[in-house]
Amino acid sequence: KLTMPPTNPAPNSIAVLTANESSQARHLANSVASWYLATLDPYAPHSQNVELRLRHPVHVVTRCILYGNIGGIEAGGTEDLEVIFNDDDAEIKDGPETLTRRSAARMEAFLASCADALREDDDPRHDEARELSDEDVTDATTKTAIARPSATPSRATSTASSSITPKIHAQIEHGELLLRLDLYCRTLRRIRSIADYSNGKKQLEECIIQCEPKKSIRSRVRLIVQTFLGNVDCVRDVHKTLMSLILKATLEVLAVEIWCEELSATVDRLASEYEHKVSFGSLAFLSSPDTSVETHLAPLLTKYFEYLQLNWESLVSKCEIERMLRAVLDRDLRFFFKNAVFHSVGHILDVCRDERGFLDNIALPPPWKEGVFGKASGGNSNKDMDEAINNYCSDAALVSQALRDLRREVITVNGQILSPAHSVPELAEYLGQILNSNQMKKSLGETKGSIMRNSRRRIKKRVSNYTSDFGLESESEFFSGGESD
Repeated sequence: KLTMPPTNPAPNSIAVLTANESSQARHLANSVASWYLATLDPYAPHSQNVELRLRHPVHVVTRCILYGNIGGIEAGGTEDLEVIFNDDDAEIKDGPETLTRRSAARMEAFLASCADALREDDDPRHDEARELSDEDVTDATTKTAIARPSATPSRATSTASSSITPKIHAQIEHGELLLRLDLYCRTLRRIRSIADYSNGKKQLEECIIQCEPKKSIRSRVRLIVQTFLGNVDCVRDVHKTLMSLILKATLEVLAVEIWCEELSATVDRLASEYEHKVSFGSLAFLSSPDTSVETHLAPLLTKYFEYLQLNWESLVSKCEIERMLRAVLDRDLRFFFKNAVFHSVGHILDVCRDERGFLDNIALPPPWKEGVFGKASGGNSNKDMDEAINNYCSDAALVSQALRDLRREVITVNGQILSPAHSVPELAEYLGQILNSNQMKKSLGETKGSIMRNSRRRIKKRVSNYTSDFGLESESEFFSGGESD
């Protein structure tokens, strides 16, 4: 029996940009780069200009590509965009009030990568302090404080300081900034193409590293290589700088806020392998840094981005799990359970009993809070929250899961145990009965003697039954045997 091929195209084919779409992304990138270089403060450091002058136009362009009328803005020329760029309060009116959480995470990672593109002009005293050992840092700081002029300078000092011209800081070049913005805008344009194809029926496909062509991957590798060469001037900075550049680029392409342990370990191995290839004992140490980077680092980075393209889905899931774990678990306790060595089931239960006060009160964020429904920072207004609650309650699968979770818990309201509910109306009925009951009256059939007997029975059960505290009653037969069994 012959079967017809599916009519729906694959996401990769949808995300392939046409000539017109590529021109739109290029036009927006060029508009931002030109406006930024024309309006930046040459006397401010590069990172400060990125934060004060580049953030707003990048945010405007992000909203424009994801939600706005791209063709209309392109037809209007750069004048309309410059008007919005010059007004810090101006925004694209189309789309939701705020970016989604992952879109905001992508933008923040992009701005962080732009800030790291150029190393700041360090103070000469800072360069000298870098050569000192850890024991000499305190002495160097003391000497610097002694040599510093007093808070009330003399007239001669004031005259001399007023004649000093402000220092002009180095800024990012137009070509490099344009390349970074072009890659960023193309990523957003691919997301918009997939969203337009689904007619808004699906959420934004935030991660599209799997759809990027080899040319874009080569451009990303070249940017990391150029930044690495410009920021590293000694051997001890190689590993730390390389890991920072790669992880920030990873956050951008995966559109996540926190990298998982697997990503950190993979990047650490990459940096260690590069250090080994260009170490003192290798022939690559004799070649120039540019040659060593092109020969050894660029292939490693290319393989790393191919690894992201193949495993992006599982990596994004692990990063989201890591974000949730960091939000709800104490760092020290999580580190303890991760590295603890347990010798028996009894040892596990002993430790869990000691930490039961914390383990029984892990506060998960409500589904309508910031982040779960993709609201970025600043988007937790009452309107957004009401909309998120309505979306949650209208999803039958989420409500059913919430009811199942509720039945697994023993909940008391005003001192009375809430009966398990199988539907929302039933839950509302049980809550109403408890809230309308008279809490000051005790049960008529309960006497003082029965109260004492019940309390003694509960105390005995709490001392003797070791597994009921953790819901292991079904495994009581397994724990009934002694160690000799």
